Amino acid sequence: MKLSIIIPTLNEESSIEKNLPLIKKELSAEIIVADGGSKDKTVEVAKRFTELVSISAAGRGIQMNSGASISTGDWLLFLHTDSIISELGIQRMIEVMRNENPPFFKGGQRGVIGGAFRLKIDSDRISLKIISSIANIRSRFFNIAYGDQGIFVKRDIFYKIGGYPHIPIMEDVEFVMKLKKRGKFVILPDYITVSSRRWDKEGVVYCTLRNWILILLYFMGISPHKLKGWYSPP
Repeated sequence: MKLSIIIPTLNEESSIEKNLPLIKKELSAEIIVADGGSKDKTVEVAKRFTELVSISAAGRGIQMNSGASISTGDWLLFLHTDSIISELGIQRMIEVMRNENPPFFKGGQRGVIGGAFRLKIDSDRISLKIISSIANIRSRFFNIAYGDQGIFVKRDIFYKIGGYPHIPIMEDVEFVMKLKKRGKFVILPDYITVSSRRWDKEGVVYCTLRNWILILLYFMGISPHKLKGWYSPP
């Protein structure tokens, strides 16, 4: 069984140059960079490490669908460019996706069609450790994951639900909600490590409150097109 890792990018030259070699070295998988029209050297750098680069209009949903269209894997893992996951995490993901019953889960996990990982922000700051913990409690309680948690799905299911929606934000949450209607969605106990750059740039309090308000308004029925002005890629 083959795994395709799809990484959406937009002007991520420095991030892709730092993380893509680590991902390629650590993980045995097909790596696809799904670029949204970068103006820097993102595509040039990406082609040093993978021949599979798709170019599309900007927008994570659009880009990830574009990347998926040139993939050949039985399983798809959507990974943000500033996120790193270990080989052990991938191995455990594969165990679950093969519909096995790994020992780190309680109860049967037959019929899993997708999932995500626990979140760990790459920082020693106490405030960001607390945010990581809150995010993981939220994911466990509501069984909802954001894109920075590395969403994975079986290829056939991805296309059955129509891929990612073409909306400016919340495409990850909407995708997971659609996915859960098709079968079991799990949060693995392994961590995916994500850069603290957004919190460092915007401030911990502002960034956290803004994210909470956005998800609340989304679930209240406010259109993502109206919410997009409050959010921009890191």
